[in-house]
Amino acid sequence: MASVQIVDVVPSSDGTGAQPGVAAMVRNDTYFLEKLADRWMKERGDQLPGVTYKLARLPTGFAGFERQRDGSKHVDRYLYGHPNGVFRSLNEIYPHFKYLQDYHGTIGCPCKLCTGIGKGKRKSESNSIVSGSQSERSTHFGTSSSKSAIRKDNPQGLPQGRLDSDSPAPARGNPVDEEGTPDVYRKLLDRLSEAGSNGISENIIDQLSPDWRAGNEELQSLLTDWQSQPAYVPRMGEVVLFARSVSNGEAIAWDASTQTLRRTDPDSRSWLDRLKWEAGVVTQLPVEPVGSDDLSEVPKSKKQNVAYTGFRIEPLSEPSNDYKPHSKQHKYVPLHAIRPFSFWKECMGGLPEQDWHATVRHTLATAGSFSLIGKYSFKGVWPEATLFIRGVYLGPEFIMVGDVVRLSPTESKRPVTDVMVISSIRLRFVNLDQASENDYDNGRPYMTCLHVCGRAFTLDPKKSSDGIAKSPAKPGEHGLPAWFKSYGQWFHAVDCGDVKAKLEVPYHRVIGRCLEDSAVKAWFSTPTDMVAPSSFQAVNSTPATKFRASDISQCLEGVQEARRYSRDHDARIDRAAGKSWYWAETRIEQLDLHEVNNAFVGVKDEERSQKQVNARRQALKVLDGKKGGLEEYHAARHQRLEEQKRRESAQVGSSAWGNMASAVQADSMDAESGGNDDMMEEDVVDDKGVEGDATEGDAMEVEDELEHQLEREQVPRGFHMHGGVVDLTDELDEDDEMYD
Repeated sequence: MASVQIVDVVPSSDGTGAQPGVAAMVRNDTYFLEKLADRWMKERGDQLPGVTYKLARLPTGFAGFERQRDGSKHVDRYLYGHPNGVFRSLNEIYPHFKYLQDYHGTIGCPCKLCTGIGKGKRKSESNSIVSGSQSERSTHFGTSSSKSAIRKDNPQGLPQGRLDSDSPAPARGNPVDEEGTPDVYRKLLDRLSEAGSNGISENIIDQLSPDWRAGNEELQSLLTDWQSQPAYVPRMGEVVLFARSVSNGEAIAWDASTQTLRRTDPDSRSWLDRLKWEAGVVTQLPVEPVGSDDLSEVPKSKKQNVAYTGFRIEPLSEPSNDYKPHSKQHKYVPLHAIRPFSFWKECMGGLPEQDWHATVRHTLATAGSFSLIGKYSFKGVWPEATLFIRGVYLGPEFIMVGDVVRLSPTESKRPVTDVMVISSIRLRFVNLDQASENDYDNGRPYMTCLHVCGRAFTLDPKKSSDGIAKSPAKPGEHGLPAWFKSYGQWFHAVDCGDVKAKLEVPYHRVIGRCLEDSAVKAWFSTPTDMVAPSSFQAVNSTPATKFRASDISQCLEGVQEARRYSRDHDARIDRAAGKSWYWAETRIEQLDLHEVNNAFVGVKDEERSQKQVNARRQALKVLDGKKGGLEEYHAARHQRLEEQKRRESAQVGSSAWGNMASAVQADSMDAESGGNDDMMEEDVVDDKGVEGDATEGDAMEVEDELEHQLEREQVPRGFHMHGGVVDLTDELDEDDEMYD
């Protein structure tokens, strides 16, 4: 009898846990466990005669199913769990399985489903958008709160960081999201429909969202700080390149002979080895301010260590993979050892892809994704509307109102000539009258398109507002930075005589922020007093192409290549439906983060239970003095105290039976009480009085407790934010002309 040898598998997996919806299908993993193990051992050359091999388990989230054909002995077998569909044969499955074992991830996997060859199951449209200016269907603001509306075999359709509700489907008149929070956007659209030709214009105030209440002020503060900082300073949640191995006293310089960045010793004026760049998420900002002195080295004026003067960066693990080993290897990094990810080609310096750090590939895979931050105003006239937004995480970078950004050319292989000072970021809703009245079922979703708007400038005289270059722009005016003069002569791309004249373009034309020339020169200049590097070229060698810090087209090729890479490798993009971008609800979902600053987030946040969210929302009702809110709160609290007394009496006597009985009794009471899940777990309101000053004090305590609960998560609220209230009335009035 042949012996059976168990073969271990790596923990990496992109399995979704999907299962067939056909009752006739029977679960059977054994076939795949044996066949995959046998083929794998044979290919490795480790197969021994007389030995049967079997995998210890299938990759997490994968499961085998089979069914016998009617009137036949033939059995059809399928492997479920791939984000893009179902494997129907061993030949389809094996390349994906082996790639997981060899590379601990799926980016670059050549299997049929990862590459999109053949038919794959279409994923939810709710988190994707077509690139370009065309309108796109999206259920982003109309996600169902009922389990029945979410396909059982498509768990990736659920926005990460949200909970699948146990509540029944909401009534049409009271739409809520997956956590039971009132859907403020659906309500605004309903109000817009009722207003008809009169239209509406309202600020976004998401009163009953614990995330919004706890985070909108912090978000406003962050955005204000970022707006006052130089463009080269990394922002929270951005993905940057960083060098882990730069020691104190060392610097980084551009080796022009090889067109690479290398470590240097300023004291001996000598070149050191080439850098190994990693990519990671900025999760904490420096306590001490940073400036131009930090671009080349750590200033001697800084007395505190790098934990106070540097950025905390957590390497980015592979998206769509539960195995997240890199995020544990955080590093505090000084500014001079950080580069914007848009410079990834310059930092890689011609290295073949197999020599890149894995985190670089992971970041490239997310370059074709975006998430919206700080929704603050909604206005429109039926059947069209616009949602105004403060910022957008566009791939690795955060772009916000007030930034000066470069715009990609409309023709391929053309240099960059245009920039924009962003005055607004807009999510446009069009043809709302053609959408389903009840988008909580499988009706027709909204048509949306994301645009950036602002005053534009160009280096091309033919693109000037008058077409004959009679409208020169002076750097230092109209939001155009003074240092832009180093690029050449600028012209107004819109009528400079009309203060309300704006250019509006689709989001995908934004390359990234315009970085100060002083920063680019500091990063990519070669010190003149350095000893010639060991790679110094001979006189008769072909000179290397010189990096030009004053070239506004820098990084264009890298950004475009990164987005192409993402389209080919991010399994979340529904390529079968013609999509080329992935629209995430939060930055956490966009980067598929499971942990930030040692705190679990998103789908891994076990403390974010439905009960806790309900309790926080109930506390907000008390705080706001909602009718019946305080009375309901005290009634539930009283009931909970009575239950606690009964549990304590049931626990009198220390026998094992007594403990077991009390546990069963407590569980049954929880089930019978029903509404208790909606109440606070901690007693934060004094029940001695409910009127006058006592009530006001109680509400303040509720607010403090709510704030403390959310702060204990230690996660930057900018990662979670769905909206923020900002008073930008002047800007909004200025943009009103865009609707006429």
